[in-house]
Amino acid sequence: MSGELHELSVAIGGLQADIKNLARTVESHHETSTEEHRKVHDIVVAASEAVRNLAAQVAEMKPLTDDYREKRAEARGAARFLKAGYALAGGSLAVGISKAVEWFSARPHP
Repeated sequence: MSGELHELSVAIGGLQADIKNLARTVESHHETSTEEHRKVHDIVVAASEAVRNLAAQVAEMKPLTDDYREKRAEARGAARFLKAGYALAGGSLAVGISKAVEWFSARPHP
């Protein structure tokens, strides 16, 4: 009976030692994961700050790009208007020249 009691005491002592080792291992993993979470949190905070800065710069540039887009559209419209004006002027000039040629080349009325 005392041999069994000794074996039980040894087994219980081994279990207690294993539990202490397990507790140390869990604590070590907990500390490591806490450090990693802090690093990830710092990275996320830095990325958020970078995105905020970028958003502020984009907000500052937006009126300038809108103005550029509007001026570019106005320039395209002006170019189209000039092309239409040149086409109208060229057509009118051609009709005028053809009428002048017709008038000068006509035989006198008998």
